[in-house]
Amino acid sequence: MRPDYMGKALLFPLLAVLTIVVFGGGLGVIFILLNEMVVEEWAVVALGIALVVGVPGVAALAQRMVERE
Repeated sequence: MRPDYMGKALLFPLLAVLTIVVFGGGLGVIFILLNEMVVEEWAVVALGIALVVGVPGVAALAQRMVERE
């Protein structure tokens, strides 16, 4: 294996872990701020429901748009 491939082989998993840490940390901070500053638990529940329903919904709509083209 050439040395330039070794860098890419280590870079992509590191970027994946870093992306998950950033998204998870960001969501954690948002949930904590909502719990402390807004309507306490109900704001967190509403955001959680929106994420659970919204993310797959947007993905399904995007998939339909891609399949039509």
